[in-house]
Amino acid sequence: MFCQQCGKRLLLGDRYRAIKLIGQGGFGKTFLAVDEAEPGAPDCVIKQSLARHQTNLSPERTVELFRREAEQLAQLGRHPQIPALLDHL
Repeated sequence: MFCQQCGKRLLLGDRYRAIKLIGQGGFGKTFLAVDEAEPGAPDCVIKQSLARHQTNLSPERTVELFRREAEQLAQLGRHPQIPALLDHL
């Protein structure tokens, strides 16, 4: 929630604030978050990839797999059973 060095509130991409951990598995963590750049700060989800720490993948390969997953999610479009992709960083 706060930077341990300067004490400022943490925002991912100057926009998304993690509120609480809602799940975790072998390749990452999922957080309930809010999008502070939108009116009313609507709820959203942050997925943090930890694949590099859990596998022998290189940093470049980990980033590539995460980027590919984001692209696939964006291509699926809008569907009530699939979360909408807001961003990936």
